[in-house]
Amino acid sequence: MLRLAGVSLSVLFCALILKDRNRTYAVLLSVAGSVMLLAIIVGELSGLASKLRELTSFSDSSEAYLKLMLKALGITILTQIVSDICRDNGENALASMTEAASKIAVISMLFPLFDTIIDIVGGLLK
Repeated sequence: MLRLAGVSLSVLFCALILKDRNRTYAVLLSVAGSVMLLAIIVGELSGLASKLRELTSFSDSSEAYLKLMLKALGITILTQIVSDICRDNGENALASMTEAASKIAVISMLFPLFDTIIDIVGGLLK
């Protein structure tokens, strides 16, 4: 966690200094900092993913649900980073459209899960 905070604050201070001199480099620095933070997070998520696989190893269907959940989580994290970068650069409409598109992508990806839930509820009502 300290590494994440250190990278974030370092990029922030450097971007604030560069913003007055050259806005383009400040934006590029923010994007590079976001990529660095994402790389750190992905490296730490691998341990979490292996632990989740271990917990869901008793059933094949639970592994499929785990994959769906991790994909949805990845989409939402990436979308948040991209939309924040857009907002930082004054592109609020682009940020909002990015968020809307990701919500649609996540919902469409999760339709098989909705079908399973409907089947389970239908089986309980019979």
